[in-house]
Amino acid sequence: MPISKSRNAPFDRGDERGSDRLLQIEAVYDKVPVGLCYVNRQGFLVTVNDRFSRIFGIAGENAVGRSVEDVVPDHASLLRAAINTALSGGSISDAQIEVTGESFMVAAATVTNDLGEFAGISVAYTNITHLKDIAERLQQVELRTSYALESAGQWIWDLNIATMRVWRSPQYRTLLGLDPAGHESESVAWDIVHPDDKERAIEAFEDVLSGRKAQFEATYRVSRPDGGDIWILSRGKIVEYGPDGSPLRLLATSVDVTAQKRVETELSAMVQERMALEQKLLEANRKLRNQSERDHLTNLPNRRKFNHVLRRAFQRASETGEQLAVLMVDIDHFKAYNDFYGHLAGDKCLIQVGRALNKVAKQNGGSVARFGGEEFATLIPGRALQPSAEIAGAMLDAVAAMKLEHAASPQGAISVSIGMAMFDPRMGLKPQGPEELLNFADGALYQSKHRGRARLTIAGTSGS
Repeated sequence: MPISKSRNAPFDRGDERGSDRLLQIEAVYDKVPVGLCYVNRQGFLVTVNDRFSRIFGIAGENAVGRSVEDVVPDHASLLRAAINTALSGGSISDAQIEVTGESFMVAAATVTNDLGEFAGISVAYTNITHLKDIAERLQQVELRTSYALESAGQWIWDLNIATMRVWRSPQYRTLLGLDPAGHESESVAWDIVHPDDKERAIEAFEDVLSGRKAQFEATYRVSRPDGGDIWILSRGKIVEYGPDGSPLRLLATSVDVTAQKRVETELSAMVQERMALEQKLLEANRKLRNQSERDHLTNLPNRRKFNHVLRRAFQRASETGEQLAVLMVDIDHFKAYNDFYGHLAGDKCLIQVGRALNKVAKQNGGSVARFGGEEFATLIPGRALQPSAEIAGAMLDAVAAMKLEHAASPQGAISVSIGMAMFDPRMGLKPQGPEELLNFADGALYQSKHRGRARLTIAGTSGS
């Protein structure tokens, strides 16, 4: 049967603007410093960005459509395991891989379709080589700190628990930037501790005093005369007890761990930044996918999305034996409307007709998509021939009820023509696949237009 030519008509100016926006989003997507790809549930790459191509040394056009075993054989099993985990409803864990001497964090997120069904995984490859270097440096700093406890870079302090007076060794003055030749006398315990950290230090001391802990350990800030703060790690234990067993002295050492704390802070900030970036990228990936499946003018699903949903619906109907109706809807004399009223009015007309059709379809469990130009497509699952025809009639009435003036039409107002085809095992017309079902509906639409428009024609019948 003939196919409607309107689906192959060039996009109007609104379509070009939507394409420009989509290209802009894709350009940003390709500029992010993280390798991204989308793998469908069968393990084939659907899309990759430029960074992914550079990481694995493969052009995007050579990666798309190939299995993970072909493109990333060294860790294909990891992606397969992630797909299987997602299929079983589990949570996908992050993993690390090595690629040409660099370390990457692999984070995968489940992607679902509009029906909430698992469609695939979105995978982000983040280079963490620098983070691992920082982590190794942190371990080295901690090791050096351990050695410093026995070197001149630390100080010793002795706390008289009865009087709460503390004595500090001379190295304390050097570390804080005080005059090394100055005299250090006894002072009140905890007097050098930053006010915001004092409560935590005293709590650690009381844990040792009560016997809850065997060793005193606290990290806190100490102010320098130049106005800056340094981080101090203090460790010690009770070294003297009274005849009644009460603690008398706490002997401890303190060491500057400012560099270690700085690295910890930087590492924590970088990890948080990476997590936030990954979340934004995954969200951008989802938005890009939604944008690519939606018509920018009417905000209805586009032809690509409709074909995808139709294939799923046809397969489900084939397996369950339920009925499925496909309707092709075309605005009558739309080119004449555009020529007479202008393209802006034409855009507004498309939006209004799309809303009217969508409202009727949604009320009856169906869905509408803009198929191209002035043509819309509708799916109505689970309804027999007569109820589906009644829904189509309601669509005709809904458009007519808007009473949109169309001086260039014989009807004097905007109207639509509808072609409908049924997948129903009990009917004589049995399309072999979704494409044939769509062709039947398109042929019926042609018949509606041939018979005078503003009517419904059902494929395989003579009724209208």
